[in-house]
Amino acid sequence: MSWVDPIVGEIQERLAEKIASKEPLIIRDEKTLSGKVHVGSLRGIVIHGLIAQALNEKGIENDFKFELNDFDPMDGLPVYVDQNEYKKHMGKPLFTVPSFEPNAENYPMVFGDELKEVVQPLGLPIDFYRLRPLYEAGKFNDVITESLDHAEEIRTIYLEVSGGGKPNDWYPLSVVCEKCGKIGTTQVTDWNGKQVTYTCKKDLVDWAEGCGHEGKCSPFDGNAKLPWKVEWPAKWKVLGVDIEGAGKDHATSGGSREIAARISEEVFHYPNPFDIPYEFFNFQGKKMSASKGLGASAKEVADMLPPTMLKLLMIRKQPNQPIDFDPQGKTIPNLFDEYDRLADHYFKRHKEPFEGFARTFQLAHINPATPPADLWQMRFTVLSFVLQMPHLDLETEASKLKGAALNQAEKENLKERAFYVRQWLENYAPDEYKYTILSEAPADLNLDDEQKNALKELEKALSDETLQWEGPAIHECIHKVKEATGIEPKKIFQPLYQIFLGRDRGPQVGWFLSTFSRADMIQRLAAIS
Repeated sequence: MSWVDPIVGEIQERLAEKIASKEPLIIRDEKTLSGKVHVGSLRGIVIHGLIAQALNEKGIENDFKFELNDFDPMDGLPVYVDQNEYKKHMGKPLFTVPSFEPNAENYPMVFGDELKEVVQPLGLPIDFYRLRPLYEAGKFNDVITESLDHAEEIRTIYLEVSGGGKPNDWYPLSVVCEKCGKIGTTQVTDWNGKQVTYTCKKDLVDWAEGCGHEGKCSPFDGNAKLPWKVEWPAKWKVLGVDIEGAGKDHATSGGSREIAARISEEVFHYPNPFDIPYEFFNFQGKKMSASKGLGASAKEVADMLPPTMLKLLMIRKQPNQPIDFDPQGKTIPNLFDEYDRLADHYFKRHKEPFEGFARTFQLAHINPATPPADLWQMRFTVLSFVLQMPHLDLETEASKLKGAALNQAEKENLKERAFYVRQWLENYAPDEYKYTILSEAPADLNLDDEQKNALKELEKALSDETLQWEGPAIHECIHKVKEATGIEPKKIFQPLYQIFLGRDRGPQVGWFLSTFSRADMIQRLAAIS
């Protein structure tokens, strides 16, 4: 059982009536396209997508809608855009800001298109939609009316939940200024049931300057939008949302989720959707900001990992546990190793298979319609070593380790894994994963008499031409010498790495030594013993 299964069980209990009616459950999540979508947002996408996937397994109709929010005001300038060129667009609806990439429709869809490119290989059942067309089609007209009619109740909810009250003349709406086209600088001052009166204030916010225009207009059909904490529950009602989680920053006591829940129930008379609060995704120990360019984007992290590993990264921990990702540390090697261990449980290669681990492996699989194939995999640390050895052929070494020729799927898998491991070695790997073969054994290797004797015995044993020059046979030979001489394991293993690598550790010793010729091995042992 994975963490997703108990959550789906709760959903089945709470939404039993709707499930019985065969109406699809609506799952929703969103991202404002103000900058590169950071990888933390990808966690929410995968959590919601995994719930949709698990519901599909049970034959429960559902629709996971993910909003590409292109209607919020531009309220920040990412470091990677021309500051002078884009400063003039501050305060405008995002969809009106021109693209800085030739193939994107507009500024927000530079990031929207990139996000869809990242998500597509994960195989999640997801339906992307944009916010602006819903406003322009009048889908929000009724909730805008309700919000303006009940502005006083909304102000009260703000005050009671967060302690941050709004002025008595505040209305929950921002109008697109008819003169300058900005939406982040307008303040509604009156509502007569059909039109709002507004002012585009020069100093309403510190990130944009209004034009000073005063006017009156209809708030409907895309002329205006609701503020975030009101718009969130409005979307629940407009789209019929049943399930929507949120990150830790929204889910805290007195936060936006609590405000949204009360507005939904008390103003819009719509039930608070089933909630799944989830923790932050930290990149090298820091929370990320898309608009400030802090941290890795979803695209950058997706480029570091094959889709299955990326999906596993997002689902391996429960939603209420933070994910810490450091490509320059051991995160990536450990992730590959965990995947291989989970596979051992799924395919019952482990002596005590655990159902929870097997289930996680199954959910990380990209295509739920087909079961995962039982493929032999070269472990990350071994692969990283082989790729650094110019004298080794990858597929040959893989076949030796498997003990048989690789099938076509295994060859393709090996090639894919090698691509990502090589990329990691070139860009992120710490020194402990980097190997260089010494041209000869170190002349200053400090060995005691016990070590010299054991290595001399090993030299004799390895010189026996009847000994197969293969990893398992060499490994067994070393252990026999160790037992015969009574030497401590590390005192015989460490010199074997030192004479080739100049360090105390390395790959599995039998296989490692088998990658060199018998003559080279004997020569180096003779030089130090």
